[in-house]
Amino acid sequence: MSYKIRKLNLKTKKQGFQEFGKIGASLPGQHIMINKIFPLALKVKDVDVRAANILKQEMLSRNGDVVTSCQSLIKTEGLVNIIILGTEKAVLSLTDKIKLQPFGLKELSGQLADYIASIEAINIRKNIKIGEIDFDMDREGALIMGILNITPDSFYDGGQYFEKNSAFKRAEEIIEQGAHIIDVGGMSTRPGSKPISPDEELKRTIPVIDHIAKNFRKTPISIDTFRSEIAKRAIDAGAVIINDISGLSADNKMMELVYQLKSSIIIMHMQGNPENMQKNPAYYDVVDEIYDYLYERTLKAVESGIEKGKIIIDPGIGFGKKVEHNLEILSRLSEFNEMGYPVLAGVSRKSFIGNLLGELPAGERLEGSIAAAVYAFLNGASMLRVHDIKETLRALKIAKAIRDV
Repeated sequence: MSYKIRKLNLKTKKQGFQEFGKIGASLPGQHIMINKIFPLALKVKDVDVRAANILKQEMLSRNGDVVTSCQSLIKTEGLVNIIILGTEKAVLSLTDKIKLQPFGLKELSGQLADYIASIEAINIRKNIKIGEIDFDMDREGALIMGILNITPDSFYDGGQYFEKNSAFKRAEEIIEQGAHIIDVGGMSTRPGSKPISPDEELKRTIPVIDHIAKNFRKTPISIDTFRSEIAKRAIDAGAVIINDISGLSADNKMMELVYQLKSSIIIMHMQGNPENMQKNPAYYDVVDEIYDYLYERTLKAVESGIEKGKIIIDPGIGFGKKVEHNLEILSRLSEFNEMGYPVLAGVSRKSFIGNLLGELPAGERLEGSIAAAVYAFLNGASMLRVHDIKETLRALKIAKAIRDV
């Protein structure tokens, strides 16, 4: 069986109480746990209750602990969620001890060891390869993906670049202003939007991608689509990234296509679809649920043969989320880094910024967009999808200089 394992960043007592409460720990138990300091906290879902009790005793003997629901002490069967607390050394010692034990512990042993190894790999990752270009992230800080919407109805710049000559000129501006990547989209995914025909999407995007590829060879191109036929034509025309808002779920041919083409893939989370996604989106724990979704989609992608180094994840700010959901995602964005993939954040000009600033229209959200982009960068984003390239790059340069002192 495959366990869902993730590292929790319990930096404050409030965060600790929230996470302990989610798995049903008793209040007295929470207060005992919260006063212990552990460098590593690993949340594991759907553990056999008998295994959970074994794990607790083993971690106590290693000066660690396991947080679980108060019901697990009296239950003799069923599954529970747990949080393993301790040092990395203690958890590795635990994996060695439980690898021959029953109740799923043998499988958990190997997966815990692999997960800790992946944490170490994340900490030493220094670059991101897109197409033929290796980006040094120590130097770049974050990669800027410039948005080029060839649509009449996008929420911010709809119609501005719908004519090909306007799109060609805007592509040149995006690249001259310093974008590392250019993201070409032919179909609006604003809230309430409806899909266009594949023929129309091809007509809008392929000539522009072909033009950029021939004239700006050093700038990687992304195609913003969830349709495999569009993606295939775009890659043939010179794109090297597929930006799929459906997380490889809308088109059952897309995953196999990504594997065959060896392209990079952005796997995004969205609740619902663009037409209905903002009709009262609801979550119990927005970060936990998005993390699980992205974990499952990336796991399936890797199992299908897609290289881990080709995958980028995007929690989907604004796609089936209320203002409070977007804020929580941004405040906890660093947690997505624990999955081991670069994280993309798309906050540019979005409605949650307008709402927070007194219902400002998209054209007046520049400062809010920059603030959100800088926060996302400082909180773990490796890529930022933006409309305002020059302004965002300037702000990031200052933020990076302060961070790196």
